Amino acid sequence: MQSLQVNPSIAFSEDQIKLIKSQVAPKATTDELALFLYVAKRSGLDPLTRQVYAIHRNVSNGQGGYEPKMTIQTSIDGFRVIAQRSGEYAGQSEPEFVEDAGKVVCAKIKVYKFRGNERYEAAVGVAYWDEYVPRAGQDNMWRKMPRTMIAKVAEAIALRKAFPQDLSALYTTDELPETEADVPPTKDQEDEFMLLLSELVSIQGDEANRYHPDKWKQRKTSKTYTLAIDHLKSLLNNLNTNV
Repeated sequence: MQSLQVNPSIAFSEDQIKLIKSQVAPKATTDELALFLYVAKRSGLDPLTRQVYAIHRNVSNGQGGYEPKMTIQTSIDGFRVIAQRSGEYAGQSEPEFVEDAGKVVCAKIKVYKFRGNERYEAAVGVAYWDEYVPRAGQDNMWRKMPRTMIAKVAEAIALRKAFPQDLSALYTTDELPETEADVPPTKDQEDEFMLLLSELVSIQGDEANRYHPDKWKQRKTSKTYTLAIDHLKSLLNNLNTNV
């Protein structure tokens, strides 16, 4: 039976650790950074390509106040990669949904593993809508694709149960949606935005550079990139329609 343990192919130079500290985990304490690097090495996920990242949220300190606490997050794709690398992952069931009056109540997914040549049910993940849907204003994707979003949470729960040693310190962004405003943009988001901006520059010239991220006043997060991409798409659509 295989167990992931620390991935020997993942190592960080001093310069890379400094970069991770400044760009990926700027709020991390020395101990939190050490934990983050250990989890990255163990999981085989690369923080410098944003496969895994550190998010701080305020939690109660038990004394009537709040203090920041780090959680280590990845995407559901990161969970799938880790499960596949274990050599024991044998796939999963299609999601099952419970609905009430046309609204999703919960989703359930089963994860399978191999024991020799035998394929068996290793874990079941059940995610309830009311426990995971983000607060109003951050729930656009959940309202647009409710089954897809709650199914990803159920899958993450099932995978963590099936591979506790490999996934015990990791959470997906879908499980912790209230941090959406703090999640950094993916490289795909950055690339898509710059491609759209280049197209706009070809139409409007240097005037379009006012949309460049370097000129943004708000923080560069996944949410702001999503909004900016939608805005550029709308601008380009209007410009192309009026040509």
